[in-house]
Amino acid sequence: MTEEERLVASLPLRKKVLYAVIASLLAICGLLVLAELACRLLPINEGLRTLPVNAENPIYRFEPNRTSSWSRDWNFSIVNRVRVNNAGFVNDQDYVREGQRPLLAVIGDSYIEAGMVPYGETVQGRLAAAWGDRGRVYSFAASGAGLTQYLTWAEHARDTYRPDSYLFLNIANDFAESLYHRGRSPGFHHFVRLPDDRAEVRRVDYQPTLLRRLARHSALAMYLVLNVKIEQVVKLNLKELGAPTQRWAANIQRDGTQEEYADYEWAARTFLDRLPAATGVAPDRIVIAIDGLRDAIYEPSQAAVLMDSVWGRMRRFMAVEAGKRGFKVIDMQPVFEAAYRRDGRRFEFPTDTNWNGHAHGLLAEATKVAVGVPASANAKR
Repeated sequence: MTEEERLVASLPLRKKVLYAVIASLLAICGLLVLAELACRLLPINEGLRTLPVNAENPIYRFEPNRTSSWSRDWNFSIVNRVRVNNAGFVNDQDYVREGQRPLLAVIGDSYIEAGMVPYGETVQGRLAAAWGDRGRVYSFAASGAGLTQYLTWAEHARDTYRPDSYLFLNIANDFAESLYHRGRSPGFHHFVRLPDDRAEVRRVDYQPTLLRRLARHSALAMYLVLNVKIEQVVKLNLKELGAPTQRWAANIQRDGTQEEYADYEWAARTFLDRLPAATGVAPDRIVIAIDGLRDAIYEPSQAAVLMDSVWGRMRRFMAVEAGKRGFKVIDMQPVFEAAYRRDGRRFEFPTDTNWNGHAHGLLAEATKVAVGVPASANAKR
């Protein structure tokens, strides 16, 4: 037995335990430091850093003037660089309040935020490049937003930038996410359905916690939260394992109750009724683009069932109601069908259901037809 071993053996049990605990903590700290350093060398998802939303700052935005990496999954199946501009939105352009060129506002959720798509391949990036010095294209979007939030951004754009026209992208979960009793996402606005069927818009304030603000500065923490999605792993519901995927159509459940249909149709009508006032432009300057039911294109044998799903029915409802009000409608289903027949290319990522650059390009081309290309860079008003 060495002198060191004899010294340790002679220590009281309490001190042995204390030394063991200290040694373990030091080892853990060392591993965490190494993991942090390793993560700083990887393209981890650094997050967009949502700003507080409250009465003084009611518009959902991100920390401005910041470029960061966006990535998905533990193995970085998608990697991109995104820029949050001076106005707090994901866009390579800085927004100008008193610009003289015609302006198109593009509004949506994660499909328009498009953190996974290089800016030049997004619908707003493509249109901005096509218009050049003849017009401007500003986007207002964030993951998780619904129809009510779209109205809020439209009002913000109207009062701040005075767009000449608007493009809204409607996807399957927009209806539920616009309803206070079904969503309540922090930072967003939602419809509350009153007993007399009127709608009240209610904001859910957001204030990042101290822990969240600290975590934003740790590469390891961001990797665990945004790439690994550790919260979902911890909350894994074993009952869901092996559940049939056929119950889904797009990103919502395939089948719905009559109560859900009534809620969704009410939300759609309320949104459409409020659009002219929220945008400040004539109905024919408002374009409603509606996502396709892409699985029905990839799996023709399931098309009939999918088209009768919640999203299939709500797509038709939205198109009809928007048309009644004089809005221009871009139904992406026939656009996607024609493109898929031509080249067989899918419209989303292998590991993410958001649109890829191909789908964005198809909407950009359809929007050019619906909105028209500005004729010149003359003053717009």
